[in-house]
Amino acid sequence: MKLLPVSIVIFYRTTSGTLEVWTQKREDDGIYHGLLEFPGGKIEINEEPLEAAVREVFEEVGITIAPSEGKFMGIYPNYLSGRVILLNVFLFPDQLSLQGKGEWLKINKGQLSEPFKGKIPLPNHQMIDDLFQSIYGEA
Repeated sequence: MKLLPVSIVIFYRTTSGTLEVWTQKREDDGIYHGLLEFPGGKIEINEEPLEAAVREVFEEVGITIAPSEGKFMGIYPNYLSGRVILLNVFLFPDQLSLQGKGEWLKINKGQLSEPFKGKIPLPNHQMIDDLFQSIYGEA
């Protein structure tokens, strides 16, 4: 089974018991076409995962983020077409330069990512739910 290391960024903000995560609509011919997802992509040879995350945000979103603001959340495996995509997830706070771009998803206690079933890739549900729990200590 082939391993493919990837880095993604979750931009987030919190307001009175609600978590909001920033997404963008995927526009390609792959299985995630039309879904809302986090920016990210393949880690290049001799590139650190955080470097890849910062580069991918610049390439996909057109904004520059400071690596020092990023926090490593973990690695989430995604089993897809005979390969394992290792999603290196980095958290970044809301950025003013995101204004007018993408879409913020509101995550609430009790439902968590469930309202977005079919609108976001399957692995993103676990990331969002884990993030909510790590911030609020409850689901």
